[in-house]
Amino acid sequence: MKRSKLAQRAIGDFFPSAGGAKRAKGDDAQPTKENSAPQPAPAPAPSPPRPASPPGPVRRRSRSPVLRLQTRPPQPGSQSPPQQQQPQKQQLQQQQQPAPPAGPAPWDEASQPSGGAAAAGSSGGTTAAAAAAQPAAAPKPSGLDALMSSARRQAGAAKAGHPVALAPREMAAVAERNRAAVREALAESAREGRAPRLADLLVEPSWKEVLAPEFAKPYMPQLQAFLEREWASKTVYPAQESIFRAFNSVPFDQVRVVVLGQDPYFNPGEAMGLSFSVPPGVRVPSSLRNIYKELQTDLGCRVPGHGNLEKWCRQGVLLLNASLTVRAGEANSHAKAGWAGLTAAAVAALSKRRGGVVFLLWGKFAHDRGQVVDTTRHHVLKSAHPSGLSASRGFFGCRHFSQANALLAKEGLPPIDWQIE
Repeated sequence: MKRSKLAQRAIGDFFPSAGGAKRAKGDDAQPTKENSAPQPAPAPAPSPPRPASPPGPVRRRSRSPVLRLQTRPPQPGSQSPPQQQQPQKQQLQQQQQPAPPAGPAPWDEASQPSGGAAAAGSSGGTTAAAAAAQPAAAPKPSGLDALMSSARRQAGAAKAGHPVALAPREMAAVAERNRAAVREALAESAREGRAPRLADLLVEPSWKEVLAPEFAKPYMPQLQAFLEREWASKTVYPAQESIFRAFNSVPFDQVRVVVLGQDPYFNPGEAMGLSFSVPPGVRVPSSLRNIYKELQTDLGCRVPGHGNLEKWCRQGVLLLNASLTVRAGEANSHAKAGWAGLTAAAVAALSKRRGGVVFLLWGKFAHDRGQVVDTTRHHVLKSAHPSGLSASRGFFGCRHFSQANALLAKEGLPPIDWQIE
């Protein structure tokens, strides 16, 4: 009994908050001199701590400053001073902060707080991770830029209701396929010992369908008979293989720009079935030289050493003459042979069945032929003819090439690369 009292006193001294009630409970409620006398009832405690788990050590083990920051803001009576908690708080915020969104703006390390060594280390690690996850955007290769720009233009063209433009290499393949078909038609007519039929020389399916009604009209047999007489007794330009070269080089749904000429060159070796164009190795005519001068003034294009404009055809430029043949040495000699009806029907079909086409009409003759174009659906640019006699009276300075590209861009169509290499 005496040993139990000493133990109770020791417990009371060590845990003063327990009071006499704890000593009585620890003595199994046996009567002693100290607790035998009646005592007033102690004030009820809300929840006395258990002796087996002292409150002080438990608070120190389970409530570290870091965990307290994770669950709730620091209490006023916290043991960690503010100057020590601030770096840890910044560290936790940086660890919990999501990675910056993808975009051109890089992660700004200078904007992060630097509240001590711990925060600086955490900020450096976070910045390095963000930089590794989001490298700085490098300039795109020019080819990729061109591809992306082309994709955007194709999407814009589709949205505006325009056909998807073929790539230049695809257009070149179409032209070569049609040339092979024309050569085969000429070979067949030669085997049969007859003049080639005009309907067999127009082989591009899209134009064949568009112009089929014209070949059924009475003037076409008359034109056929006229050409057979000319071939038999005169020299006619261009060669039979190139009469419909403009149509066979640019399918109907691929036409973006129309350059309307009058008739083919009448000098030997110049006419090739495309208005204003001459084969490589042939001296550049004065009209084409003036076109090159305007290109240089308008777009800064270099003046090439030849006059082959097939590059334009591969981009959807229809180089069309009103008359598709001419007698050697005689300008406009086939103007009344019947070609005017066929080429006028082609222009009218473009005006009616297509939209957003740019028509470049140079000279009074082209102005008159372009009257059938619906200007509410298409774009018409007029100027003087580029010949040596009239180029200085309105062709120089017309800036039709840059204007055409601006109008195509407005339509959501790819621009023309006018530079002839």
